[in-house]
Amino acid sequence: MVCTFDVNEDTVNPEESLCLLPDWRLRKALSYRFPIDRFLCAKSFLMLERMLHDKFGIDGCPEFSYGPDGKPYLKEYPGIFFNISHCRKGIACAVCDRPVGIDIEVIQPGLEIRDLVLNPEERAAVEMSQEPEVEFTRLWTRKESILKLSGEGLRDDMRNVLSEAKGVRIDTVVNRGASYVLSVAMNENTGVMVHPCRGGGLRQSSCLRGGFSGAGRRRGLPSRRS
Repeated sequence: MVCTFDVNEDTVNPEESLCLLPDWRLRKALSYRFPIDRFLCAKSFLMLERMLHDKFGIDGCPEFSYGPDGKPYLKEYPGIFFNISHCRKGIACAVCDRPVGIDIEVIQPGLEIRDLVLNPEERAAVEMSQEPEVEFTRLWTRKESILKLSGEGLRDDMRNVLSEAKGVRIDTVVNRGASYVLSVAMNENTGVMVHPCRGGGLRQSSCLRGGFSGAGRRRGLPSRRS
């Protein structure tokens, strides 16, 4: 189950979401300096809470625990997996009964990090593309979704992440209207379960239906884990 929320940075009001958070999540949201980051932290949690209720019947999201590499998980529900990602243009949340990794990024050229992110074949594909910014961001999200699936997080050298990945299915959606790219990684032969996101906590949400079309973060910035 994967849901997205398109973000308009000019109109977000974090207070509407902050007041709905449990104390532990509120403290995390308020630790951010800028209103947009507070909103993203709060809204992504509320999306997760709603999805856990809709898919697994869980009322109220329990506090997160964290693995050795910093990937959050639900200690009280070891058979339920989730992953959250957000950027200035959108929020994405995945909930499943098996490990999942998700990444969403604003469409960007990535000129200053291409040598660290792309191998020669990928760089050539970007340079030959009619939409090089989209192609770069597509590759970037696919790589990061793999690393979030495993819990490894970002590497200093991302060039061979895709070529080294074995037994992983990656589905990608390009949302040109909202200016972001989204990728979801799961173990091979695992279908992506997608359901409509409707109702109070998820108004203005959109969903990725059926199979995805298989068509960055700047270096030095932390991975946006929940």
